[in-house]
Amino acid sequence: MTSSAKPSRLSDTGLPLGASLPELPDYLKEGMGAAWNQSNTIRVLLFASVYCTHCIDLLPHLQTIAENHRTFSFSLFTTGDEEDHRSMKEYFGWDFPVNTMDQSDMEAYFEVTALPFMMLVDKSGAVAAKGVIYNADDFEQILRISGIHLT
Repeated sequence: MTSSAKPSRLSDTGLPLGASLPELPDYLKEGMGAAWNQSNTIRVLLFASVYCTHCIDLLPHLQTIAENHRTFSFSLFTTGDEEDHRSMKEYFGWDFPVNTMDQSDMEAYFEVTALPFMMLVDKSGAVAAKGVIYNADDFEQILRISGIHLT
């Protein structure tokens, strides 16, 4: 276990704004295929745990968020297994990738210590916005507050 201090504010969690995405070990990239190395597209990385009530409450909102931002590329990382992901994708009708990631890996590679969490990665591959997200309105608010140009 690492001795890193927990963030003093929720805004302190996640990779710093402007940071590049980390290089991930092969075992984390297995289910992602080419999606991880996409460039010239805005990516949304969502982090959730299947053991977190707020995370479970967020799941029904993800399809609406994805439909409202079709030009974005979405990836969901959860603590669930392949069967959990298959069930969620079928139930919610998601067409974006859902990948398994332990909470320890979320913290180690993405500095995510609060869930559910999202990071918006701009076309250059830098973190442009981030925050705890409970529903579609929270997602939209993070986009508005960031003031980034999304096209």
